[in-house]
Amino acid sequence: MAPPGSIGVVDPGWEHGVAQDERKKKVKCNYCGKIVSGGIYRLKQHLARVSGEVTYCDKSPEEVCMRMKENLVRSTRKLRQSEDNSGQSRTSFHQSNNDDEAEEEERRCWSRRSKGKLGLSDGSLLRSSGYIDPGWEHGVAQDERKKKVKCNYCNKIVSGGINRFKQHLARIPGEVAPCKTAPEEVYVKIKENMKWHRAGKRQNRPDDEMGALTFRTVSQDPEREEDGEDHDFYPISQDRLMLGNGRFSKDKRKSLDSMNMRSVSEAKPKRARMIPFQSPSSSKQRKLYSSFSNRVVSRKDVTSSISKFFHHVGVPTEAANSLYFQKMIELIGMYGEGFVVPSSHLFSGRLLQDEISTIKSYLREYRSSWLVTGCSIMADTWTNTEGKRIFSFLVSCPRGVFFHSSIDATDIIEDALSLFKCLDKLVDDIGEENVVQVITQNTAICRSAGKLLEEKRKNMYWTPCAMHCTELVLEDISKLEFVSECLEKAQRITRFIYNQTWLLNLMKNEFTQGLDLLRPAVMRHASGFTTLQSLMDHKASLRGLFQSDGWILSQTAAKSEEGREVEKMVSSAAFWKKVQYVLKSVDPVMQVIHMINDGGDRLSLPYAYGYMCCAKMAIKSINGDDARKYGPFWRVIEYRWNPLFHHPLYVAAYFFNPAYKYRPDFMAQSEVVRGVNECIVRLEPDNTRRITALMQIPEYTSAKADFGTDIAIGTRTELDPAAWWQQHGISCMELQRVAVRILSHTCSSVGCEPKWSIYDQVNSQCQSRFGKKSMKDLTYVHYNLRLREKQLKRRLQHDDGPPPTLNYALLDQLLPEWLVASEKDEEETLQGEERAENEDHEDDEEEEENCYNMESGNVDGEGEDNLDLYDDDLSDDD
Repeated sequence: MAPPGSIGVVDPGWEHGVAQDERKKKVKCNYCGKIVSGGIYRLKQHLARVSGEVTYCDKSPEEVCMRMKENLVRSTRKLRQSEDNSGQSRTSFHQSNNDDEAEEEERRCWSRRSKGKLGLSDGSLLRSSGYIDPGWEHGVAQDERKKKVKCNYCNKIVSGGINRFKQHLARIPGEVAPCKTAPEEVYVKIKENMKWHRAGKRQNRPDDEMGALTFRTVSQDPEREEDGEDHDFYPISQDRLMLGNGRFSKDKRKSLDSMNMRSVSEAKPKRARMIPFQSPSSSKQRKLYSSFSNRVVSRKDVTSSISKFFHHVGVPTEAANSLYFQKMIELIGMYGEGFVVPSSHLFSGRLLQDEISTIKSYLREYRSSWLVTGCSIMADTWTNTEGKRIFSFLVSCPRGVFFHSSIDATDIIEDALSLFKCLDKLVDDIGEENVVQVITQNTAICRSAGKLLEEKRKNMYWTPCAMHCTELVLEDISKLEFVSECLEKAQRITRFIYNQTWLLNLMKNEFTQGLDLLRPAVMRHASGFTTLQSLMDHKASLRGLFQSDGWILSQTAAKSEEGREVEKMVSSAAFWKKVQYVLKSVDPVMQVIHMINDGGDRLSLPYAYGYMCCAKMAIKSINGDDARKYGPFWRVIEYRWNPLFHHPLYVAAYFFNPAYKYRPDFMAQSEVVRGVNECIVRLEPDNTRRITALMQIPEYTSAKADFGTDIAIGTRTELDPAAWWQQHGISCMELQRVAVRILSHTCSSVGCEPKWSIYDQVNSQCQSRFGKKSMKDLTYVHYNLRLREKQLKRRLQHDDGPPPTLNYALLDQLLPEWLVASEKDEEETLQGEERAENEDHEDDEEEEENCYNMESGNVDGEGEDNLDLYDDDLSDDD
């Protein structure tokens, strides 16, 4: 029998549910078995399939659904009628013999809310009388208390209830991230609803002299405040405190008078504790805060304070570009006055552990995808300020890259067996079944360790880092005689300008619009060629600089031997023609580096083989198919890229990439077929599925079944290759599994720039066990936040912003020759100054002779066997 109501009337909802506790707050549905919290009223909403408050019951009969809807409507009407006829305060209701238990529950709920935070406005009746907030049309509650709501558009789970969720939809900044995928009409509708909601609250406040003021305590113990749960409070006005449910009695209000108080002129949501209006007895406190709040703080004061902090602590100036720093400043401004900075103990304790927990939470999302895509282990190698070699081990998958650990590799970098043991242990930590490849630099020790790893682990690969191999290509190209000559002259120009402060300022202020000549890239030799391109871009500015009055009227620089030489080079047409030719020849290789490092969200492995082949052919075409010209470049490329050209993963990724496979110029060479077969055997441990996958290859190559549909053909170059296979490879599941695991990876082991390794540099100073644990945690958080920021900047495309300030400590590592002359160069400069007066005329004749020899095909003017470095179509704007 159904439980009776408080006045002997049995609610019709009890025919369809069973109470699970004495208070009848939890009711089990007879149809779907779900236990609904909130009493019989919530169960009827569940049966009537009313959105917002509770999930639907899909199994209840249609007649039950209709009956419950009618009952809810009737209950709502009676409640409104009873309220209209009542002459008393809305904090209580008259009882009626015809009221059912749901109405009684609604009355009790209304009484509680009217005494609490809903105030006395007419709008506060809405929810209790069956009103469904419009926000529930666009989200789904994720818990019984409805504190977590999942957005129907971006799938983000918003904590804080329906009001916070509507802020998410209305894109109101400050408390929650905006929804960028919600339709415009939804955004407008919810924003209007939020305006009405807030306007209704303001209109229903009494117009007493202190009614508009809000107060908040300033915590004197920030650690206690941080340790407590995070609650979102809205400002409490005087009328709510005076007419509330008695939580603040007269004695309690007196006891609160001694607390620190402050007033603000505009009500804003704050994360803080709320206290009532301050009595006149604490006027001293009010005067203190009034005098502080009346002080006008200018932007100059704020920026000066931030600058002092940067320079006092030694924070690199480029930290101002950090997304986390900018977010921090934004949130502090929204918080307002009275924010107390947490203690250093809290930063190194609980807050640090909170960051670790946050990082591990999104790492769990990464791990969930490894079953399908697998992952790559990246061994990023660099040298710290103490000269020690450091291995930073990163794990990459399509979801993102995260930092696993780092070690001091100074003792094992020259020992292949020790390096193998280190990599083997790392594979065990990640799980061999998840690892597709381990990427390291292409050194002899790394190759030996990689072979040992492949011999033990039969279902994964060791691969050389494509970025490191390409950097070696650029290093060897820079050693070619005509290229090194061009680079050395360009380096003399930048060294001269950057070691003359007045000249550097003159150039940036009047000729380059504040831009620098130096342009660092991810690798050292790549930085050299990007800086050479920068000089070419500023060719007119440099010529204008050395023809300006500021240069001509200078007493020392323009008349020095070095100044005259630099001015002569900048004015030389032959020099710029050399620069143009070198850049044109190296540009295809630079495009490969751009693809590997700056490809955005696109994974680099599926495109690496194709880009490298295109680079070779482009260099050949630039040199007019003349083997004497492109031969030196090709020999370097084939020597350094040979391990990549013949690696099974690279050729298999080239084969399974539909953007290449179905092109007329696809190179179906024998090594490609062998690489595909080897990858299927190694990456698919089950022999039956191997055979099936091999038998399905003809269906893919001939574009049959799902591979040949119009949508599959139209998205071959539009979709990511792995996503294309997941979408259109459903008819060949075994082959699809192998293809997705091959196409879902990077081909580089480079994580971030070397400057980020601050914690590893001081890690060696920690001797105690606790100190090493603390530094390990700091390193873990630091690396992962930097990686996270790098991924966010790629998605937000922050590269379109103003040029970043150069980090000269980093430039000393990437572009040392472009800033400081070597000892050899200094000796040559001194010798040149001694014989400069006697050789001026000879230098002019030699320059003219070199120009003639270059145009006739003789690099050094000694024979016809030398290369003609210039093409007829290279421009000369002299």
